[in-house]
Amino acid sequence: MNAPEWGRALIGCLAAIGAVAIQPINAYCVGSLVSKYFCSDKSAVKNKSNISALISVVIGALNFITSLLQHYNFAVMGERLTKRVRKKLQAKLMTYEMGWFDDDENTSAASCARLATEASIVRSLVGDRMSLLEQTFFGSVFAYALGLVLTWRITLVVID
Repeated sequence: MNAPEWGRALIGCLAAIGAVAIQPINAYCVGSLVSKYFCSDKSAVKNKSNISALISVVIGALNFITSLLQHYNFAVMGERLTKRVRKKLQAKLMTYEMGWFDDDENTSAASCARLATEASIVRSLVGDRMSLLEQTFFGSVFAYALGLVLTWRITLVVID
């Protein structure tokens, strides 16, 4: 049912990967910032500190943009899926015979409440949970990959 939103899903997934990739890079940059203060030349310390500040600003801007793209696209995808689910559920409800609505649990108010809650659960599953699942998976993969590239001996000990 979510096939019409494949473009939004792709953009949201790529943005989630970008948002997750920024976190270990930021940690590495902050960790390397400490070593820059041990230089004896004050102009070199100032130059390297300015570069680190610029990198931090760029990382912050990229994090903002990727998070915004990720959450916006997954939210739009979830809302459109919710609309389609509600339409299908309501269309199915309209096919029931009149006597079905006479039960206390099948009144129009109960049917409307069921439509609202069940469709919102679908939106939550698609929008929020899918985004979180993707972030968790790619975050761990990227962190392990970055750890293997930078310090492969320690990473192998940690993985084991």
